[in-house]
Amino acid sequence: MQLDQLTPEQERRLPEIAAEWTAIGLSTAPADRPTAEQAIRQMYQQAGLAAPRIVWCGSPLSQGLTRHLVRVWGSVRDSAWASVRASVWVSVRDSVRDSVWDSVRASVGASVWDSVWDSVGASVWASVWDSVYGQHDAGWLASYDAFRRFGLVDQTAPLAGLIALAKSAGWALPHERVCWVSERHHALHRDDRGRLHAADGPALAYSDGFAIHAWHGVRVPARIIETPDTITSEEITAEPNAEVRRVMLERFGADRYIRELGAERVQGDDYGSLYRVERVDDSPLVMVHVTNSTPEPDGSAKDYWLRVPPEMQSAREAVAWTFQVDNPEDYAPTIET
Repeated sequence: MQLDQLTPEQERRLPEIAAEWTAIGLSTAPADRPTAEQAIRQMYQQAGLAAPRIVWCGSPLSQGLTRHLVRVWGSVRDSAWASVRASVWVSVRDSVRDSVWDSVRASVGASVWDSVWDSVGASVWASVWDSVYGQHDAGWLASYDAFRRFGLVDQTAPLAGLIALAKSAGWALPHERVCWVSERHHALHRDDRGRLHAADGPALAYSDGFAIHAWHGVRVPARIIETPDTITSEEITAEPNAEVRRVMLERFGADRYIRELGAERVQGDDYGSLYRVERVDDSPLVMVHVTNSTPEPDGSAKDYWLRVPPEMQSAREAVAWTFQVDNPEDYAPTIET
């Protein structure tokens, strides 16, 4: 079968398929272990490998720790992928995907390929993986599932095991004799833009205790969310990450921060406001308060407090310095609209 153009009905079904796979990728339901294990055996058989021993883990973190890959979530993805690429994951997953890719790509027109990937794959990927670290195969499998529903049954048949696994469990790390499989997260909280967010607890949590705390998509230490009253102005000043510092300020209160520091507003211009704190036995603390000129999708604007060298004399000079512009007269950004 050759699929050179989508019918109006097929076009209408694309958002429906994307929504279905987004729900799969974000599901908080317990894993369906019998279905997942059968799917894994099917995957290995498709790759020409013997059925593995299957080890269930409470979360991707414990899954990674079992493999001696990681100690913190931030490195789970990178370490897992590095290990996976060196393992039979290439045989179990990538060789299957590549063969199907070639078969499907040869059976669809360029406009159909782009339409399905843009409307289904990219949408699911952004909602499931980029935003919340959800089921890691949902994005690309969603597109192939759309092709399957539109008639490319034979071409996509080798993906049956992978599709069944994605629908029934969390992450999977296949190796030659063992396949580690993670339970799904049991709690997931997002803001109205689909970003991880919870004001009073974990935004993402697993049964083994592993959790991620986040504020409108910014990952932060747990206590910034759960006990914001323990935040100090000194900690905020010392925080090197601008996004985390912004969240800390939001939880702490910018007015309170300035008051506790005893900061003096020494200059202001169209680029922001410059504050200075004289300190005993230390160089002055100078920070520039700026508002992002590019509004958020909801129309709001983010405020940032950026620490700059003590010799800064104006907000424009300070902001220029953050962009590595030596001469403030050369700093003239264009506002995005």
